[in-house]
Amino acid sequence: MVGWGAYVRASGSGAGCGRHWPLCNGQAFPSMGRAATVIEYAHRVSSGIALLLVVGLVILTWRNLPPGHWGRRAAAAAMFFMLMEAAVGAGLVLLRLVENDASALRAGYLATHLANTFCLLGAIALTAWWYRPAPVRLLHIPPRYRILLLGGLLA
Repeated sequence: MVGWGAYVRASGSGAGCGRHWPLCNGQAFPSMGRAATVIEYAHRVSSGIALLLVVGLVILTWRNLPPGHWGRRAAAAAMFFMLMEAAVGAGLVLLRLVENDASALRAGYLATHLANTFCLLGAIALTAWWYRPAPVRLLHIPPRYRILLLGGLLA
């Protein structure tokens, strides 16, 4: 999903499905006559598959981890960020903030989309980390790494 999204942006194919969302050019299975349509449609399909995988992740963690477990919280966060990905992506299409739009609104949407993607990936990684059977020390960060972590968070 992330790779296709980057390719959509780099290739300028964001309007490949027209102003339709979640459909592509008003169809569930559009004509693939243009490269931009193929690229944008592939991103939408991969995003749909990713959404189903995150739903599966939530179900798996909630069935197998006890209430209050950090893995459950991370999975719920992943679901939240996945839904936000869809909402921001839909906003880009429906507001026509694609292709050659150079507005400040588009810049804000793209920045939000990228930041949300990183949060989604982080939530999925934390779910996997906390799901593992070995005990995890939540906030133990060796002193020599604390300044690096703080700098990274500030950046």
